[in-house]
Amino acid sequence: MSKIPEQFQKELGQFPDKMRELLDAELVAGNSILQITHGHPAPPIGACVMLARAVSTRLRQTGAGLKFRAANSSLYSGQFSDLDERYFILEAPLPPPEELSMDAIRDAHNARSAPGNYKAKEVEKTGNTLVDEFRASMHIDYEKWHDGIGFEVRLLAKATDAEKNLILPHLIPASGWREVEALAAINNEKAVAALRKAAQNGTAEVRTAITRYAPWVVSDDERTELLLDALQHAAFYGGLTSALDQVAEFHPPKIVDALFRGLFERKGEIATHYAAMLVYVHGKSDDIFDWDRRPLFLRFNDDDGAARRRAFPELCEILGVDPDEKLKSLDM
Repeated sequence: MSKIPEQFQKELGQFPDKMRELLDAELVAGNSILQITHGHPAPPIGACVMLARAVSTRLRQTGAGLKFRAANSSLYSGQFSDLDERYFILEAPLPPPEELSMDAIRDAHNARSAPGNYKAKEVEKTGNTLVDEFRASMHIDYEKWHDGIGFEVRLLAKATDAEKNLILPHLIPASGWREVEALAAINNEKAVAALRKAAQNGTAEVRTAITRYAPWVVSDDERTELLLDALQHAAFYGGLTSALDQVAEFHPPKIVDALFRGLFERKGEIATHYAAMLVYVHGKSDDIFDWDRRPLFLRFNDDDGAARRRAFPELCEILGVDPDEKLKSLDM
């Protein structure tokens, strides 16, 4: 039975099944429809649904029959569409930023002046075309940040040793995944030393990025521990998305146990994706998020621990795992 409110069902009759499935999932998870329109970004033959908040029942990325694009617009903050881009599910626009105090303005000015800060809009020219072009790419505006666009690392493949040494000071210490990707591309003695140091005391985003872009810097055991930390503590777009991408290919027993624990210990929207990943790593689906089993996964998107416990045996049956034995092995 559809979860679409009755007043919207007729207008949504032409929406593709994948779009309807996403809308159903969002409504079950507590989202709501603000309005339906027939203008931009949809063509005249299509339509748009505006949601009250961001999508939480799937990763905000292209896949599973839908396209995704983040936006920094006064009209909407993100959009899902069918593959033909006729029908759209839009996320409500972000609230306007808070007005900065004079102290915050001064802090921002000082930060822009700090060496290696990639958000600076203007950088001092070195006279070297490649170095200046790379440093210019280190300016990350909101759209680049939101869309996950990195620095121009392709330039580093043709950089000389001297040019790499001019760039390195602006990447160290690594403050995000973009610096890690660039350091991994440089991959000289200084870059590797910086990556090793970041693996020890960087943020969750930085450490997870190292396991993705520079896995040779850490051992398999170290990589496992870094991914475990991300699975236990990181948030989406703060290292967790990257960690899950890696877990799909690298999942020793400790990682799998962390996914099981996360079914009960992480927030509902995260537990939902852990349930889907468990199905994938157990070889029960060819898709990282099996949409045919989405209703089961969504039962973990609930703050009620008892509801998750009731869904657990059904998940374990799919996995071929004894639910009581698994809980006992996890001391839960």
